[in-house]
Amino acid sequence: MKLGFSTIGCPQWDWAEILGTAKDMGIDGLEIRGVEDEIDPMKITIFDAEHLEKTRTQLAQAGIEIAMIASSVVLGDPMGSREGEQQMVQAKNQIDFASQNGIPFVRVLLTLDPNPVPADLPAAKERYEQLCSYATNKNVRVLVESCGLLSDSAKLATFIADACPESRGVLWDIQHPFRNCAEKPKQTVANLGKEIRYVQVKDSVVDDNGEIEYRMMGLGDVPVYDAVKQLYQMGYEGYLTLEWLKRWRPELRDPDVIFYHFQTYMETLLAEIENEERM
Repeated sequence: MKLGFSTIGCPQWDWAEILGTAKDMGIDGLEIRGVEDEIDPMKITIFDAEHLEKTRTQLAQAGIEIAMIASSVVLGDPMGSREGEQQMVQAKNQIDFASQNGIPFVRVLLTLDPNPVPADLPAAKERYEQLCSYATNKNVRVLVESCGLLSDSAKLATFIADACPESRGVLWDIQHPFRNCAEKPKQTVANLGKEIRYVQVKDSVVDDNGEIEYRMMGLGDVPVYDAVKQLYQMGYEGYLTLEWLKRWRPELRDPDVIFYHFQTYMETLLAEIENEERM
């Protein structure tokens, strides 16, 4: 499996520091979720016409790929709403950009709130199918994240079932099915199987007030080991990407500590699982 980190975890770093850290760590890829003050991937300076070729060269020289564009596009607005149509335009622009630059995945959401809040599921399903059709023959998969009402992996499997197989897929955020639906990784993997194309990892506990408290890997109770073991047994070879939510929670520890700890922890965990499975 491959390791990466999301730029959501380092909102105060410029591109040079992001790329330099990724190269120093020797990770495989970067998930783009904003750079510095810009969250819209189509407005980030490194991707504009003046800088794009230089960015491509820097990534190639560092041996690092853009693993995914983690967009803020939401699908759950009511059908026919102006907001919903605007979201579709943004998503198609990002699919085109990903296709032109060899980026394999674009993430979309049901709702920005990761909790199971109300959303127009039929409208979202129709929009998702339209986006997957649009992405056909572009070498891009549109990944819907396992959060919100789609934290329920059985519901998520049904949600994507009618979309184009060539361009559909699931981003499994390990935390949300566990927290929102009390799902064990074995059940999530059984429901979604090979539709899991990308995985976000983080660790946390629920405090005495019922709020999520994010912690360094291994210091929470998210079943990361069990999830990765299920993925290994399934033959998954894709990304395990750290999503450290410092952009939204500035009180979290700085990324220079968190990222390197993630790398060490995950490399050790992967080695343990591989050894265990070979015995």
